[in-house]
Parts: sequence; structure tokens; C-alpha cells
Amino acid sequence: MGIAYRAAMVLGAAMGVASCLAADGPTPLSPLRDSMLDRVIVRSYTAIADRYITGIQDFGPLSAEALKGVAALDSQLHLEERDGSLVLFQGERIIAQRPAPSARGDGASWGDATASLVRAAVDASEPLRAAGRDRVLRAVLDGTMRKLDRNSRYADPFESRDNRFNREGDGGIGVTVETENEQTVIRSLQSGAPAAESGVKVGDRIVSVNNNRVIGKSMRDIVRELRGRVGSTVAMGVFRPAESREIIFTIRRAYIIPTTVSYERRGDIAYFKLSGFNKGTPESLKAEMEKASAEIGPGMAGIILDMRDNPGGLLDRAITTAGLLMDSGTVLTTVGRHPDSRMTFRAHGSALLARVPMVALINGRSASAAEILGAALQDRGRAVLIGSTSYGKGTVQTVVPLPNDGELTITWSRMQAPSGYAWSEIGVLPTVCTAKIDNAGSVAGELDSHASEVRRAISDWHALREPTPERVTALRSICPPVDQAPAKDLELAERVLHDPTLYTRAIGYASSAVAERR
Repeated sequence: MGIAYRAAMVLGAAMGVASCLAADGPTPLSPLRDSMLDRVIVRSYTAIADRYITGIQDFGPLSAEALKGVAALDSQLHLEERDGSLVLFQGERIIAQRPAPSARGDGASWGDATASLVRAAVDASEPLRAAGRDRVLRAVLDGTMRKLDRNSRYADPFESRDNRFNREGDGGIGVTVETENEQTVIRSLQSGAPAAESGVKVGDRIVSVNNNRVIGKSMRDIVRELRGRVGSTVAMGVFRPAESREIIFTIRRAYIIPTTVSYERRGDIAYFKLSGFNKGTPESLKAEMEKASAEIGPGMAGIILDMRDNPGGLLDRAITTAGLLMDSGTVLTTVGRHPDSRMTFRAHGSALLARVPMVALINGRSASAAEILGAALQDRGRAVLIGSTSYGKGTVQTVVPLPNDGELTITWSRMQAPSGYAWSEIGVLPTVCTAKIDNAGSVAGELDSHASEVRRAISDWHALREPTPERVTALRSICPPVDQAPAKDLELAERVLHDPTLYTRAIGYASSAVAERR
């Protein structure tokens, strides 16, 4: 079911979650040996050495941070590097000692060394054995990844299943949920999905799953219990406030891809909300655009593509989506250390509604794939960007499956817009900054009075390759990122789309700045 929860989970369901949830407490660690620890740690360090965007010259600091993470579970533990040896202490007592790998950049050797020290710590520490394998690995790999960048991270087996469901879909019932007054409330239903077909309604409160009361459980755990194998059934009990009664629904799970696209007609304007980019996004957007074309007809004044709060998703689906919105040509170039990370992505096929003016909305929570699409639309002169500076996640991550069914997400390349600029850390700058416009009626005068400022700002944005932190701060202050999605953004978008002369000028401000940098 594509169950999404507002703090951002989609409640669909991944096969195998139920069996994991059935275990009581953490997986215990046995003294002396747990081969899974070794395999996961060595695989992780090897992958970092092979794929990380910059070569790691010295893995020593990563190992040190890994053991600091373990020490958070048992404060008696600490690691020192002395005279070429890695020495692990429990209090004042040495419990393990081994030579530090002579090749400081050898990820596999440092992974093996780290794993042996972690294993020794587990053998000596009752708190670590009580914590269980998952928590120990979490401590090790969270510490390791802290030395990389903000977008590289470890996901344990539970989180990995969530991630895979959001990317690819799986068995579920098709509802979106959120927490309200410590209750899990159904906020929307996916059309045609099992929950809607079974009679579940928006506003129902989930009270049980498979006859087990959910009181005291987190929304995340409830979501995971609702997931399961396609074709299997789940009994979901809800309390329906309008009828003051509980109802049990027996629902057969179907293959669900979380909904990321919605359409709304706003007079003669087609409004599309993109909440993410997953396996089904391009097909869903195509269907909704065709629906809008049939409903509004040749009198369509414009398109609003709302990507505010869109955290991104699958890169290839962003490229396919771009092909629905613009003519063939470059959408994105990626540059990294690994040969496979250096690629150019182009839009293919025929754009839909290619002659209809377009505005794209972004804000401080628009990231990753949303920034790819926003930057390409702006660079190629296909849309006017309105809102605030985006998040600035201008890097590509590769996902490495781990032996414990977890996954490592590693940054391995930097993105460049069609004009060649990289927005990592800086973000994508909108042509029309909401904060600089008092109201929709003043947009024409504001754009004209700040035309040279807009061109200069965008030109500066495109000129930078390796900006200092101070320069990043200065550039982002031109149009400060905001986390809100104000109604004024929509008002400005409609104003621009209903004034062809204004739209043409706004498109020109960005394209002329791009031309200056080429």
C-alpha cells in the first residue's frame, strides 16, 4: 500500500518486514564471534574506498569515529593509536591490540582492522551484547559515515526496506497516514488501491493490525506491520469518529507504488504537485498532463509544476520526467572519481504541452532530483523558477547493498546543470524570489527594477566551481531558503503565466545570464 506518513513514510509494504518485526528485541550478539559484523564492516569500508567522490587517503580517522560510536554504547571502551598499533581499552585494561594497516588508504584492510576491534569489544562488553548486532552496526557505521559528508549514510535493514519501497514500490494497501494526538490517522487514499476499494475512509484512526492493538506503537512500526507480500491479507482495525465505532477491514495487499504526482485545475492553469521521484513518477505525470490537456483544452494558459518540499528520489526517473517537459537535449552532467560516475544525461522523446508556458516552484526543501529538474528547466529556458533558493544537494549517491540487508548510501559524483554550473551546497536560485516581491500585482515592476540584479546573481551562481563556505553563505542570502510553501508563490506563478510579456521577460532574465557564462 503506498502508505506514506507525513514525516515521510510511505505505507506500502515490503515483503519480509513482518518476519523481522516478529522477533522480540534486538538480535543478540554471542561472545567471541559474529561473522555478520565482519562482513558488513569490511564491505562498507571497501565500498567507500572504491566509490566515494574523493579518494580517502587515510582511513584511520574513520575507524576512530567508528569506535567512538561503539563507546557510546559502553563508555568504558576507547581506542588509541600508539606507535603504529591500534589499541582498544576497556577502562584501563587493554582488551585488543593489532598493527594499524600500513597502507592508510586501503579500505579493505582498515575495514578488517575495525571489524576485529569491534568484535573484541563485543567479546568483552556485556552492554554491547545486550544492545544487539543492529545497534552495534548502527553505532559503527554512523560513526564511519560522519567523516564523509551529510548525504552519505547507513540504513539498517528496516530503513532499507522503507527506502526500497519508496523507490520501487511493493506490497501494500494504498493509504497515507500521519500522527495526530498520538493516533495514526488516515489522511488520503490511493485511488483504486485495496484500502479504498475495501471501504476505508479518510479520517479513520488505526487501532489494530491483525487483531493486535497498536496503542503505544510508533507510526513507523504500524506502517511496517501493514506492509507485506503482494496477495497476502492484513486485518486493519479502525475507529471511525463520524460513526463512533470500530470497524475491521480484511484487505488483500497489492503491488503499490507510492503516489508522487497530483493534478488540480486552477481555471485555465494546470497545477501539478510533485512530491518525489520514484519508479512511477514519469508515467503518473504523463497521465495527469494528458488529463489536464483534455480537461482544459487549447485555452490552457500555463502549467505550474510545484516541487516545493520535494526531497528528490531516483535520478533516472528525474531524467525521464524532464523528457516529458522539455525538448531533447542535456538535462544533467555528473562528474566524480569513479569512471562510472562520469555521465551525461539527456532528455529523449517528445515533450507534452511543449508550447504551454510553465512555472516551477521550489523552496529550501526542494532537493536532489527536484533540483536537477528545476535547474534544467531554468537553464533551458523552459520554465520560470519562483520561490526561494533550494536545499543544495547537488551530489549523486550510489546505494550499496550490505550482507545484513542494510544499505550504504555513498556520495560518488557532483551534478552540473546544462550550462555547467554545480549547485552542491549553494542550491538552485529562482528567477523570481518570493521574499523580494510584496504581492502578485507588483511582480512586473519588481522584476524590471531588479532585472540587472537578477542577471548578476544568476551569472555569479553559474560562475562558481569551488566556492568557500563564506561565499556559499553570501550567495544563499540573495534569496534565503525557506521551509514554507506560501500561497504567494502560487499567486505570483498565476500572475506570470497570465501575462505573456512578463513571462517572456522572466524567462529572458535567466537565459541571458546563462548565455553570458557560456
